[in-house]
Amino acid sequence: MNIPDLGAGVTSNIAVSGLTGNAPSGLQVGVDIKHTYRGDLVIDLVAPDGSLYRLKNSSGSDSADNVIATYTVNASSEVANGTWKLQVRDVYSGDTGYIDSWKLVF
Repeated sequence: MNIPDLGAGVTSNIAVSGLTGNAPSGLQVGVDIKHTYRGDLVIDLVAPDGSLYRLKNSSGSDSADNVIATYTVNASSEVANGTWKLQVRDVYSGDTGYIDSWKLVF
C-alpha cells in the first residue's frame, strides 16, 4: 500500500476474530514500512473503537530508510475482536514509500 508524499495518509486493516475478552497490556505491533526517509512518518495503531495509539512520531533528523520495528502497546482497555488499523502519514515532502506488511501479536 503506497503512502502518499505529504498526503492524508493511508490505513491498512486487520480483522481479528475468535478471541475472548480484551487485548493484552503487551500487544505487539510489528511493522515493515519501506520509505526513503523514515523521519517523515507518523504511525498510529487504531483500535476497533477508534482509539489511537501513537507508535512513532515524525523526526526531521531521522534520515534513515525504512521502519522495521515491533512496538508494544497497552491495549488492555480494548476489546480484542474487531478491525484494527495501522494508520501511516507522511508529514514532509520529498520522499516516498509503502507499507510492506504489519501484524498484531496478542
